[in-house]
This record gives sequence, C-alpha cells and structure tokens, in this order.
Amino acid sequence: MIYVWAIIISAVVTILFDMIYSKIQHEREVEKSWQALNDQHEREGRPRLDQMDREDEGK
Repeated sequence: MIYVWAIIISAVVTILFDMIYSKIQHEREVEKSWQALNDQHEREGRPRLDQMDREDEGK
C-alpha cells in the first residue's frame, strides 16, 4: 500500500512542478517580448512603454 501512496504523491508533485515551471517559463517569455518591444520603440524614437505616463496613452 505504501508503494501506491508513493506513486500518487510522486505524480502530484511532478504535475505541480511542471505547472510552476511552465508558469515561470511563460513569464520569462513575456518579459523578453516586452523588452524587445521597448527596444523597438527606442530605435524608432518613441517613448518606451514602461516610461509612458498613463495620461499620454490616448495621444
């Protein structure tokens, strides 16, 4: 019976680890995309998105 519990716990831990790891990987990809977009804005002479005022968004 202990083997069954060990397999179940191992499966749950593996699934949780995969979920956490994929979330971290996704956040890294989003950060890289934002950085690339900000770099593009900088090359084009526009203000970086992380430096824009909220009131200037519509302009």
